Amino acid sequence: MQKRLDYFDMAKGIGVILVLLGHLQGDQFFVYSPYILPMCEWIFSFHMPLFFIISGMLIFHKKDEDKDLNVLIKKRFKGIMVPYFWFSLCYMSVVLYAFFSGTIYPETVFVNLWYVLGMYGMNVLWFLPTLFAAEIIFIFVVKKSKEKAKGNIRKAYILLIVKTVLIAAIGLLMAYYMTTLSYDDSVSKRVHEFVTVLMRPTVAMSFIAIGYFAQMLLISKDYMKKLTPFVGIVLMVVAALFVKINHGVDFRSMVFKNVFFYYFCAVLSSIGLILICKGIKPVKIIKFYGVNSLIFMAVHNSESILYLGMNLAMYANQFLTHARGYICYAIIVTVILIYVAVMIILINRFVPFIVGKPFHNPFKKQEISG
Repeated sequence: MQKRLDYFDMAKGIGVILVLLGHLQGDQFFVYSPYILPMCEWIFSFHMPLFFIISGMLIFHKKDEDKDLNVLIKKRFKGIMVPYFWFSLCYMSVVLYAFFSGTIYPETVFVNLWYVLGMYGMNVLWFLPTLFAAEIIFIFVVKKSKEKAKGNIRKAYILLIVKTVLIAAIGLLMAYYMTTLSYDDSVSKRVHEFVTVLMRPTVAMSFIAIGYFAQMLLISKDYMKKLTPFVGIVLMVVAALFVKINHGVDFRSMVFKNVFFYYFCAVLSSIGLILICKGIKPVKIIKFYGVNSLIFMAVHNSESILYLGMNLAMYANQFLTHARGYICYAIIVTVILIYVAVMIILINRFVPFIVGKPFHNPFKKQEISG
């Protein structure tokens, strides 16, 4: 078994915290923290590509393209799609409870069931089928490129780049075309969602390829050890200066606006963050969230915990006189982070099969791993 690389776990830990911050949008937050909108735009410019880029780096690090594809598919299905279906079941149970309580219509139940079975994904769960499909497609393309090159590694990588660009171009063109259409009825909306499901992995694969080559040519090199924090900060600052060109983008809905600047900001910020994480000492709690990033992603968006955090922030607000927006926002984030940490511990201890891990004695002390 290969040793975990701390900087990947650190980058994923920071990444999921950024996902949390990016999801804290709406009028109820802007009342206390009107300054968070620019921050959310910056986060959305790269927070999802970050995970695909890390995936590509790990594929190179683990040499997955040299392994049996069927074995990889089974392993990825267990580690990605099994959690997708379990967490979807949990989400659906909430929807069904709301339905039987009379607070939502039957149409809402059917739409969410379609999201699950059609792989569009309820809420944040869209990420898992996209990651699964993108990884498998990329590894398949790498294998086929090497086979066709017949030992010529340079030719193999050129073929890989060409194929990746072509596949991504199809997804990007379809994404642009879909923005020109209107979806006024339920059938057209479902067709749009189905096409979105098919196109997401094509774009995600391009970021996986970028991570693959970045790990090969840059991140894994010894000469980067001393330069990593400085170079990483420079890359993130440069990317941040261009975020305003695109303003709000959204990978889930395939809204990229200016494609060049979307890739520019996403790649520079992601590589920059990873370089920073490689050059600093690991922080235990951030690494903990990174190791368990899948659980974090699936459970952090709880409305009940969100409202608990907001109520605590409103209570604290009456005693504050300075920087109340910052403190209120920090209280909400802290409450959610504590809740997520508790959920990670409980799931790993009592129901690990939800995230594709074998069942074990929950009362026997053990190390929580990703």
